[in-house]
Amino acid sequence: MKEKVVNKFLVNALIIILATAITILVHVVMPAGVNEEDLDGALVQLFGFPLISVFYFILLFTHCAVVVQYFGKKANMQRLQIGSRFGLAFALIYLFGMQEVSVETSPFAEWGSAFVNYQFFMGVGDAIPVLLLCITIAYFLLNNTNITSSVKTLSSAEKVKVVALIAAAFLIERFIGYETGVLVSSCHTYPVPCYLWTMLFGVVLGCCYVILYPLFARESNKLSISVNLAVLTIGANWMIFNSFIGLIFSGYILQTLLRSGIDMAVLFLISIVVGKYLLKTIKA
Repeated sequence: MKEKVVNKFLVNALIIILATAITILVHVVMPAGVNEEDLDGALVQLFGFPLISVFYFILLFTHCAVVVQYFGKKANMQRLQIGSRFGLAFALIYLFGMQEVSVETSPFAEWGSAFVNYQFFMGVGDAIPVLLLCITIAYFLLNNTNITSSVKTLSSAEKVKVVALIAAAFLIERFIGYETGVLVSSCHTYPVPCYLWTMLFGVVLGCCYVILYPLFARESNKLSISVNLAVLTIGANWMIFNSFIGLIFSGYILQTLLRSGIDMAVLFLISIVVGKYLLKTIKA
């Protein structure tokens, strides 16, 4: 038993380290890198940007690996399906999350095609490794003992309703935050791209919920599904992903935690509404 635990730990560590190395390599070869002289975060000043970057990606990918194994072992699907669904959801969050209009924390002086292209390739550099990580973790560390003949899925109508409701809730939440100044943003400088991104990312969150829902639908308790799916999986990963800016720039950590924390809370509340009123596949 002890040897099995050690082997599992080593496999996890190896996969996480490889994913981290691939991601950092992609970031390093990008033509427009971050000027390290502009990074004034306390941890960067103390340990240096390279070490903080490695720590960040190990933390982010460790969360992904833990989620895949903890919730994946209970899922009623083949292990490669489990890994693909988790990996796709996280990849979408990274790919589109990178496009949030936050020019002041980018290498560019203004929002435009250069910003979009740079953020796209940076997002791809995060998305591909996490997809491969989740699939690899599922393949080597999960089994298929929980598979039964029936899998709870959503109808097309339910999927559309879920995505629309989550997207609307995210847009309303961010609109209030932007306009009241609770959430620091570039919306007053670049209102059109800012709100376009907000609408788009709300749709992405809804799609992630739909993609991951069948993995959690085996549970009979609706509240547990909301906690595990909206908070511990999507919400926590989004919060860790957002924390990078707070780690490398002084004065941003509270803001990044605040915005992602509010996002998580709203997603959790909407998921409760979704489970109670929109989805008929789970009995109360």
